[in-house]
Amino acid sequence: MVDVLAGNQIPTKDGAPVITRSFLGDAVSVGEARRFVHAALVDWKMPELANTAELVVSELASNAVLHARRASFRVTLARLNDDRARVAVVDHSTDLPQRIDAAAADAHGRGLAIVEAVSTAWGTEPLNCGKKVWADLEKPHPELPVDRDPMNSSPLAQPVYVLILAVLAAVVVSGLAAQH
Repeated sequence: MVDVLAGNQIPTKDGAPVITRSFLGDAVSVGEARRFVHAALVDWKMPELANTAELVVSELASNAVLHARRASFRVTLARLNDDRARVAVVDHSTDLPQRIDAAAADAHGRGLAIVEAVSTAWGTEPLNCGKKVWADLEKPHPELPVDRDPMNSSPLAQPVYVLILAVLAAVVVSGLAAQH
């Protein structure tokens, strides 16, 4: 089913599904990357991860477009087991991303904090021709105690969530003000 999005299946020794696709290095491709990972996770019967994977790939692909400034980037999605998947973005810049603590008034700089907040692990790998930035995602487990809840998985999870809500509220308010 994922073939509609023109991804390439990669054979692995253990038979775990891996799919990859290259995208043009422009802003339109970020939305295409979101749809690609969403469709793959639904196809793999992991829809619980689809929204989080869209958020992660959106942040990583946006970084590739904004900072790498190359003709293309590649998204790879790997099913690690029945509950976990890895989203990775490879670009041709050798500059490794730095997670920063953005000020409230900053327009950019929250992407890696968001990735950290919603993933179980994330990292970077230098490559001969650039770098790979990846994030592992895990299905929520309702039977886990509250302190293992994904919202409490990182000291940044709740502040980032509140920040996202504040930004969305500001956008809505400014949109309403512009209409009047």
